[in-house]
Amino acid sequence: MQHYDVLIVGSGAAGQTVATDCAKAGKRVAVVDRLPFGGTCALRGCIPKKMLLAAAEAVTRTDALTGEGVTGTCGVEWPAIMKRTQAYIGDTTTKTLSWMREMGITTLAGTARFTSPDTMEVDGVAVTAAAIVLASGARPIDLGIEGKDSVLSSTDFLSLERMPDEIAFIGGGYISFEFARLAQLAGAKVTIIHRSGQVLEGFDPTLADSLSARYRALGIDVMTDASVDRVERLGTGRLLVVTPGRTVEVDAVFHGAGRAPDLDDLNLTAGGVEYSRRGVTVGASLRSVSNPLVWSAGDAAAIGTPLTPVAAAQGQVVAAGILGTPAVYDDSATPSVVFCDPPLARVGLDAGDAEGDERLEVTSFDMSAWYTQTRVGNTAGGARLVLDRDSGAIRGAHILGVDADEIINVFALAIRFGITIGDLQTMTWSYPTFGYDINYLSGRY
Repeated sequence: MQHYDVLIVGSGAAGQTVATDCAKAGKRVAVVDRLPFGGTCALRGCIPKKMLLAAAEAVTRTDALTGEGVTGTCGVEWPAIMKRTQAYIGDTTTKTLSWMREMGITTLAGTARFTSPDTMEVDGVAVTAAAIVLASGARPIDLGIEGKDSVLSSTDFLSLERMPDEIAFIGGGYISFEFARLAQLAGAKVTIIHRSGQVLEGFDPTLADSLSARYRALGIDVMTDASVDRVERLGTGRLLVVTPGRTVEVDAVFHGAGRAPDLDDLNLTAGGVEYSRRGVTVGASLRSVSNPLVWSAGDAAAIGTPLTPVAAAQGQVVAAGILGTPAVYDDSATPSVVFCDPPLARVGLDAGDAEGDERLEVTSFDMSAWYTQTRVGNTAGGARLVLDRDSGAIRGAHILGVDADEIINVFALAIRFGITIGDLQTMTWSYPTFGYDINYLSGRY
């Protein structure tokens, strides 16, 4: 049996943060992962995705301005951008293992599972710890349809050696909208199939609808109110996606219907760890409500938005609690972005939260003809702000447009520190930038 001060399951952003803080404080730390060390974001998510999307952004800007003074052709050469991406992330696991070991952190490759409330087993070896941190991340949800084994994951998409001619995404969430445009620019005919009438649930419906309209105008087929019944593998090697009103024949089908906490292998019942479909049930300090030895952070925890910066922030809270300086996690000003074309961003309250609340008001703006959008050829843009009617305090912001992924941080800062719309009006912003457009969003001009 091995014993540590802190045992962490998962080597992603949450696990790395806890491990670093605890190791610096002199704790004996071990990190276990059944997958390559480094986590989803670095190896199978954010980082490779953004590397690939850099090519999509370049081609989008070129296409939009072709005939407007820009000449020549520009396209996505899939094998080349994949090679660039893989070269960038290729040594992530080696680097992660190296710095962990340099800090004195023990790294254990294998599957961890509880055998009792205070003991885990890692590939047959019993391990105990004064604190156990579950930061195991998330996995694609079970589609629960016939033929689901023929559906590829986002990880598979990020490993494609060549782009199929025709593809479909099941689900109208982050993954589908981010990869759909990239795949189209790489030469694929793309269909997004979503079960309800509202894509990108959790984002402003008005702006999400504008984005869907843009995608359709670009030639991406966005199907709504179309739940998938089954996926059939045809004799030709092609796949048939069957919905109640239509079938779509493609070369590959990808899972874009959401992710769930990756907890199935942990044997949480034996550990006395309460959990739900949202993750490990924890209090504001991210400590298990049923087993005081256990903490959870990131996508595995049933609190907060499943995002990399959230995982890192929660890791800090967990480490503080383990080290004796309890903290709580505040999710009130966490921005979220879909890196689609153009980006869609949100933070704080939804416009729907203001309905029936006389203390709040919603201001809406059509930015499709604004200079910051039209100068680069973007045709879709808008914003909706949720404000305190009396004080002008910013309670929520929702933006669709080029650079929305950056400007949303200003509104997150405003919400976090109580900056009002009047305060923003007193700023002198650099011009001409999207930052300067805050003047228009604030009603200054």
